[in-house]
Amino acid sequence: MTEERKPTDITNEALWDFPMDYPLKVLGEAHHPLAQIVADILLQHVPEFDPATITMRLSSGGKYISITATVHVTHKGQINGMYADFAAHKAIVRVL
Repeated sequence: MTEERKPTDITNEALWDFPMDYPLKVLGEAHHPLAQIVADILLQHVPEFDPATITMRLSSGGKYISITATVHVTHKGQINGMYADFAAHKAIVRVL
């Protein structure tokens, strides 16, 4: 029985060197509490993540906000899980 792949899953694990610090940028509309949403998702997958390290930047028009964070991951399951949760959340427009 093979595990079903999601579009957000890591496709070539050989290119990844775990453990590693993994930077993320999450974009969404500014009217959502995006920093809290991102922190909650990251803490589910990386419990030792410190939400105080999140930085935020509002777009020039004020409609969008970008959240930047770096998490220390030890295996691909953490990254796959984060991206799946980000993709499923209606407040998140894009993850880089």
